[in-house]
Amino acid sequence: MLTRDHRLDRAKGVLISMVVLGHLLEAVSYWDSGTLRFVETAIYSFHMPAFVFLAGITAKSDRLTQRVLVFLVLLGTSLPLYYGWTGLWGPDPEVDALAPYWSTWFLLAMAWWMLSVPLIERFPRATLVASLTAGLFGGVVPLLDDELAAARTLAFWPFFVVGKLYGARILAWAGKHRPATMVGLVIAAAGPVLAFYLSDVGSRWFYGSRSFDWFGSTLLEGSAMRLAIDLSAALSTVALVSCLPSKDGYLATVGRHSLAVYLLHGFVVKLLEVPLSESLEHVSPVAMLLACLALAAVTTWLFALTPFNAAIRGYGTTLSRLIAAPFARLGTREASRGSGEGRSPRTPEHSAGSRSDGSRLNAT
Repeated sequence: MLTRDHRLDRAKGVLISMVVLGHLLEAVSYWDSGTLRFVETAIYSFHMPAFVFLAGITAKSDRLTQRVLVFLVLLGTSLPLYYGWTGLWGPDPEVDALAPYWSTWFLLAMAWWMLSVPLIERFPRATLVASLTAGLFGGVVPLLDDELAAARTLAFWPFFVVGKLYGARILAWAGKHRPATMVGLVIAAAGPVLAFYLSDVGSRWFYGSRSFDWFGSTLLEGSAMRLAIDLSAALSTVALVSCLPSKDGYLATVGRHSLAVYLLHGFVVKLLEVPLSESLEHVSPVAMLLACLALAAVTTWLFALTPFNAAIRGYGTTLSRLIAAPFARLGTREASRGSGEGRSPRTPEHSAGSRSDGSRLNAT
């Protein structure tokens, strides 16, 4: 009997905890404090590429319409809630009908990536080449920005495709390393992150949400930076999954419930955004880091509880089925009508003739 590799769940648990911590740190000091910026650089340099890679491993093309609809339902529900909640505790957020607000971009991007799964399965090599090309050079198109999460979708698409095609094998290979190799991978992954920090690489490079023109970079400069970030993220992802044991536990549960944590933690972040941003004037960066670590741990634990996960998934699945039901019935009706038109009607005379013919054959 096959057993589940809980390293995937554990990796998701670690990464969603990083998402929560990263958003809290951004609320405290948006990449301004040197101490906090180091932690933010370490998180943002790889946590979303790694998350997308793991999503690719579990992506399937069966029930594709419903899977895509779930993400769109959650996006359509969370957007007005986030707009209203953010306006309660601070300035009214800027509403853009084409650009998902804040962290909700991931829901739309997941819908786009899921739609590419049949292509990945049917044309694996061609889709891999297309995704790598889009990820490295897509930033040359100045129109690609936050609209429809297009820029981020293309920037992280290679990780989704690689996860779908090779993720299970990479996960199995990474789990065979000895402790000395794991330490070596961690040190190797830390090198580029330290270089990014010392070079003061801007946060938008890690977000993948801006074109090369926005940075004032040429095609060669922009694609080289994308390549460096992608290779660093790939190395950090391998180091992470190599160091995690394949056993169930708290982190694995958090990973399985990561969608609920992702959707709901933002309400805590937006609630605390103003107090956190004002606290750094009175508290040292190290103390703020410890406070954010504690807040992230509590927030992650809270929204990883089973009732939140069951409610989010149940809501998304139920509503997506209700939306898809009329189209499914229409498709069934059209299929039945088409099959009926393809058959020649049998008249009573034809039936009688057939029986008569059959009788003569039997008599003979």
